[in-house]
Amino acid sequence: MMLDERIRLDGRQLNEVRQLAMEIDPLPTPHGSALFTRGETQSLSTVTLGTPLDELLVETAASSSYSKFYLHYNFPPFSTGETRPMRGPGRREIGHGNLAMRSLKQMIPTGDYPYTIRIISDILESNGSSSMATVCAGSLALMDAGVPVPKHVGGIAMGLITREDGKYAILSDILGDEDHLGDMDFKVTGTRDGICGVQMDIKVDGLSMDVMREALMQAKAGRLHILDAMYNCIEKAHDDVKPHAPRMVKIIIDKEFIGAVIGPGGKVIQELQKETGTTINIEEVNDKGEVSIFSNDKEGVNKALETIKGIIAVPEVGTIYEGTVKGVKEFGAFVEFLPKKEGLLHISEISWKRLETMDGVFNDGDKVQVKLIAVDPKTGKYKLSHKALEPRPEGMPERPERSERSDRPERRDRPERRDGGFRGNGDRNNRHNG
Repeated sequence: MMLDERIRLDGRQLNEVRQLAMEIDPLPTPHGSALFTRGETQSLSTVTLGTPLDELLVETAASSSYSKFYLHYNFPPFSTGETRPMRGPGRREIGHGNLAMRSLKQMIPTGDYPYTIRIISDILESNGSSSMATVCAGSLALMDAGVPVPKHVGGIAMGLITREDGKYAILSDILGDEDHLGDMDFKVTGTRDGICGVQMDIKVDGLSMDVMREALMQAKAGRLHILDAMYNCIEKAHDDVKPHAPRMVKIIIDKEFIGAVIGPGGKVIQELQKETGTTINIEEVNDKGEVSIFSNDKEGVNKALETIKGIIAVPEVGTIYEGTVKGVKEFGAFVEFLPKKEGLLHISEISWKRLETMDGVFNDGDKVQVKLIAVDPKTGKYKLSHKALEPRPEGMPERPERSERSDRPERRDRPERRDGGFRGNGDRNNRHNG
């Protein structure tokens, strides 16, 4: 019937694609999901976005590398009405998953794209070309997840029926029986503009160029038909990831600050991740530090980012900061004016009014505006002032700095000793004479 009447097992024309049905976001929890159905073949694909720490280690006998994109293809026995044990991936899962992965990888963003992408395709029903359904469902799920893929990738499986007299028929979107009983299984994936991947199994000795040309052109027509339906479902990738997907912010820091962000034994970065609920990854690239912050909580990302900016910031004398009291002593308070940077707010620098004691002035955790007035060149300690931000009371003279005071006599003006020399600090016996 296929060769003489050009009618297939299910009554379709040779180049006819089965009925299509598809939807995005059928599952609320994954970062992206899609359900693609073509005839009696159905794929439920989900996308998970991870951090660079989730990269897949790929090892061979001679090499070792990491991959930021991988796809897992599951073919449970119930998809074909079978009852058998659920075991690890076999030849079918590995081969079909690899074909879908290589096809979609052509559109995956590279370079500075920070996320590690994992696609899982679960075949819920299968009657031919489930790997091509995986490609279509995976492309839809990627756009639903907000991955900036530029184009949809679709796939179709072509078949072939031949007879001894040289007559042949090329079939589009083959059924399971047409795959099993036919002479060819020719899978073609691609976009509207070109091919992304091909795979062929044949049971005949070879194919002529005329048959190949016809098969490729018929595959193109079928692929474009499927792609049109996919674009009607979702035309382009969402502008942003889902609210529950990890957020990412990247900041470039100088190489010398990498140690300060990590801290001794990783103490600083570990505490920061715990406090903000984020995942922080630091890499040295081109003599710079690339700091990536991941979290599904936007506030946590912003808090971690501000903390890191504070760690790498260089305090400038004369700058006003919003500080937090970290400790109160009898001589003043220690104030954290930048993340991990504390300075002393001396009791004499709190107010123009003289304070006899620190009792009741500050408590731990209080917020206070301070001005950085000096940095000790030897110890690097910071000197802060709050009264410098307040207007000086009328009539109160400005106290000169120690180096500017004139009430201390210079050495050459000190009284002479009885022996004609000068009394210095070492002349303890005559310190109070004269």
